[in-house]
Amino acid sequence: MAAHLDWRDASHYDRTRTLPCRWCGRPTPLRDEQRRPAHKVCAEQHHEPPAAPVPESSGTGTAPVSRLPTIREERPCPTGSAPVWLPTTPPNAA
Repeated sequence: MAAHLDWRDASHYDRTRTLPCRWCGRPTPLRDEQRRPAHKVCAEQHHEPPAAPVPESSGTGTAPVSRLPTIREERPCPTGSAPVWLPTTPPNAA
């Protein structure tokens, strides 16, 4: 899905010259945030939104491996009544 950028500011319009769009090559008087020639539609199609911030858990931004959820699989109960959820060892665990 394309982002909708706010180009209402006059800094996105160059009244003095028309240059080729950096994305499609057609002439445009519009400029992006870095003042490079670009149509608004072209810039929206190529815009990458900033990554979502990682919540800080221990100050490092990543959870330690020991705190990751364990992989579980459903195993039938030996008596045949209700299934029992038992933790399994991840394939790369020692």
